[in-house]
Amino acid sequence: MLKYILVGILAVSGYYAWTIYPIKHGPGVITPDKPTISYSSWDKPFNLKGNTLDPIKTYSAQVRILKHKRYFFDDRTELSPVDILVGWDEMSDERNIEFVQFSLSERSFELNYTKPPIPESTMFKQMELLHLIPSTKEIDDRIKKLRSGNVIEIEGKLVDVESTENFNWTNDLLLSNSKNSNHLILWVENLEIQ
Repeated sequence: MLKYILVGILAVSGYYAWTIYPIKHGPGVITPDKPTISYSSWDKPFNLKGNTLDPIKTYSAQVRILKHKRYFFDDRTELSPVDILVGWDEMSDERNIEFVQFSLSERSFELNYTKPPIPESTMFKQMELLHLIPSTKEIDDRIKKLRSGNVIEIEGKLVDVESTENFNWTNDLLLSNSKNSNHLILWVENLEIQ
């Protein structure tokens, strides 16, 4: 019996290690283009799980996931179970990001490095933290399978959230070199993992 328990523990541990180990792509820019953010047509606010979501812009991108985090217990988990920090252009190049440690916590991100591989202002202008709200069960399943290093095509609506749970959540669309800027709340309508 102990043998089967150990085999089970090893299998679960191996799967967990595989899911958190980042995917490598080698040197070179793999997602060169900046995400496209444009004014949405006159979409009306809609309700989701007791929250009012107000679409403000459309979002479309091919980006590399620099870091992802799944949430289980915070007050936004039911709405947005996963955050991803994404990069493009020089921040999709293995030569630049291999020297940066990315961390996600409490719906914000931090970077740690000894010496920035490219100018710090450029680093922050080529990254966004996306709070993902799945539009369907299928999208939800895909979101929960994301790994750091994945290259994804993602489309949806940026939404501001008015919650019945005593929090309001709005997009920060300003480019800045602050860790607390450029957070986007994305109602995900399409997600393809490449």
